Amino acid sequence: MNGKERVLKTLSFEPVDRTPWVPYAGVQTANLIGVDAETYLKDVDNIVKGIMKAYELYQPDGLPIVFDVQMEAEALGCKLKWSKDNPPAVDVHVLEHKELSELTLPTEQDGRYPIALEASRRLVAELGDKVALYALICGPFTLALHLKGTDLFSDMIKRHEKVDEVMQFCTTVCKDLSRMYAATGVDIIAVVDPMTSQIAPKQFDRFVKPSTIELNRYVKSLGLKVTSFCCGNATKNIELMCQTETDGIAFDENVSLAYAKEIATKYKVSYGGNLPLTTVMMFGSPLENVEEARKEIELGQGVGYILSPGCDIPFDTPVNNLVAISNFINGKASSLELLESEQQFHEEDEAVFEDVEIKPGQVFIEIVTLDSEGCPPCQYMCESVKKVLPRYEGRLTWRESLVKTRAGIKRMATLGVKNLPAMLINNEVVFDNIIPSDNELIEAIEKRIG
Repeated sequence: MNGKERVLKTLSFEPVDRTPWVPYAGVQTANLIGVDAETYLKDVDNIVKGIMKAYELYQPDGLPIVFDVQMEAEALGCKLKWSKDNPPAVDVHVLEHKELSELTLPTEQDGRYPIALEASRRLVAELGDKVALYALICGPFTLALHLKGTDLFSDMIKRHEKVDEVMQFCTTVCKDLSRMYAATGVDIIAVVDPMTSQIAPKQFDRFVKPSTIELNRYVKSLGLKVTSFCCGNATKNIELMCQTETDGIAFDENVSLAYAKEIATKYKVSYGGNLPLTTVMMFGSPLENVEEARKEIELGQGVGYILSPGCDIPFDTPVNNLVAISNFINGKASSLELLESEQQFHEEDEAVFEDVEIKPGQVFIEIVTLDSEGCPPCQYMCESVKKVLPRYEGRLTWRESLVKTRAGIKRMATLGVKNLPAMLINNEVVFDNIIPSDNELIEAIEKRIG
């Protein structure tokens, strides 16, 4: 049984010879070939070269082709802010200065669609008979936020018809791109909708579930498998995700693998995750990564389980950590003594997060994130603060504390933060893995500013 067969059988909820391994090698593959994320994501040759290198090093059963959930928004007119070590972030939301009726559906020639589609064709030709190739698309709800910004949260409270309108448009965009990818010969459409972790189950059921069912049915009609991915603490919506007629769900370490396994098995849906991105994959030794993989497999193994990271692998993740996991999965583990000796980072080189003195009549907001440049829920939690900042000129200060350093991880523990992203106001966790509307945030600030 080869990797492709192993993944496709697992997504069909059929038994396989061993747990499939699908590393979400996104911009980390740019690092493999010595280029930055922007250079990588704008060039077909770089994408193909990077994925081929990941295939060589990581011995995967499946691989994503392009991990960038901003591509559709860019093709629709949103302006992006590029980064050297992250996928881009949406910087200007097109529906802030245009009406939805003015937008036209992207074609194969718009934005970076031609780059992604050509990379898919070439990788299918190179790897299509060996590994399962995932084409990633931005899910309808996250795309709606890219287009509209945080005003979407207010609309979900007051103007349901506006949300329905933009969600239907975004679903059509998703279906169109799925059709384009299907023509290249990929095996799986992965619907990446990270912002759905930031809403309550009743909102997921009302606004997200109908669109996702429509999209998943369409992908299946194309003869492809379809999976649903959500980062952040998606626990409250895991069962609803399983009810969208998806073939598989994927999640990060904020979700209990045991719980996800129980729910997914009930619906005969594949489930994938949830290797910790920072605490283990970035900052652990190869031995610690092997031990984590062993623990996840022991907990998750069974019909339907796929071992994978919690999300797009960070740019600076040490290659040796991924190679160690791959060797373990494929029965080629190195000696434990060698693995244990390979430490990756040095704390003395890292910045320390200082406490901020809070004066009477002022408020301090701290947002603990993975990285707002590359994580949409983190980005939109930061945007919610930027939006109300002018209202409190001189009285509100804020900062983003990233957990992509050991100092950041230590800060997260000191603050008692359990989920990402989290917003603290005057050192108190107020919005835990949930993005506030303008009114909710203003009310929380007023309560504490006196």
